[in-house]
Amino acid sequence: MPVEIQGAVALRKALNEYVPELAKETQKEIAGHLRKVVNRARGFVPTTSPLSGWANPVGEWEYRAFNPGVMKAGLGYSTAPSKPNKRGFRTLAQIFNKSAPGAIYETAGRKNSGGLPAARRTIAMRDGNIVPAWESGKQVNKSANPYAGRQFIDALPPLVDSQQSNSPGRRTRKTKGRLMFRAWAEDQGKTTAAVVKAIESANNKVIVKTNALGEKSFRVRGNS
Repeated sequence: MPVEIQGAVALRKALNEYVPELAKETQKEIAGHLRKVVNRARGFVPTTSPLSGWANPVGEWEYRAFNPGVMKAGLGYSTAPSKPNKRGFRTLAQIFNKSAPGAIYETAGRKNSGGLPAARRTIAMRDGNIVPAWESGKQVNKSANPYAGRQFIDALPPLVDSQQSNSPGRRTRKTKGRLMFRAWAEDQGKTTAAVVKAIESANNKVIVKTNALGEKSFRVRGNS
């Protein structure tokens, strides 16, 4: 999904300094394109839980229970540059899925398509005695139903790969999902192209406005 645009943050600073009205116009245009993807993703949120038990906010599932309102509210976008990551890159604009139930619906089955393996019987030391126990941890299914994970994933729509087959870069399970990733896949790169075009247009206007000479202030690499 990502496209590398070198110099975009510097361009934004130049816009704010020399052409503030154009900066607002460009931000508004980019936000409009991202909003379409977010609205499409919200349309993929089901009205009822794929499994009735998931809708019950009990115990450790209190904040992860299925809730379409929470899931839709957690889908959004931002046009504010992020802080540099370890490689020095910033996110110029982004779409996100930040609710717990939304993330579960989006990514369930990415790593284990058949669900987590059932916990097995083992032994443990308690009060100096060896006693029967069950495996624990995040890598096993601790449900009384050993097939709970598979049944949960089978009740969900299939994962959709957002990475186009002709896009550069390695396709991994992290490019697949059911909400935002599906919306991005169906967008077929239109939003990326529109955002890059908006930035390029603003860059050209800054060059004219400031009578700048030489090369453009940013370069684009990659497609999504």
